[in-house]
Amino acid sequence: MAVLLLVGTVGFSQEKQETGKRVPKTELTTEQKNDLRLKEMTLKLDLTASQQKEMAKIIADQQKSRSELQAKMKEKRDSNTKPTSEEVYAMRSKKLDSQIENRAKMKKMLTPEQFATWEKFREERPHRMNKDFGKRHKKTAQVQQQNQK
Repeated sequence: MAVLLLVGTVGFSQEKQETGKRVPKTELTTEQKNDLRLKEMTLKLDLTASQQKEMAKIIADQQKSRSELQAKMKEKRDSNTKPTSEEVYAMRSKKLDSQIENRAKMKKMLTPEQFATWEKFREERPHRMNKDFGKRHKKTAQVQQQNQK
């Protein structure tokens, strides 16, 4: 019995292996993110050169709006103030207006077949993100279990 206790104590006192630790994520520049997004869209939708130019502008505008919103939200978080119901309504309304405007731009720029593909991709995106989150969560749990052994 004492031998088992000693073996168990020695086993837990040893250093944990470094496996399973995440490597710090390297941040891409805004231009790099936009370029990668444009290339993904080009592959998925088979965009022409003129469509790529228009899409680059749309992506840059979206990124700029997203960055501004993130800065405002960070400022709110840092000041520990919650948005009022009017501010929440305004933000959601602005977001929906932006989505409507973006959809109209895409419909105008893309062929009917490309637009249908884009719509399908957009509808699948939240499900894919949730599915990927579940995979990451399972993988993290598995690594934690292995580290505990």
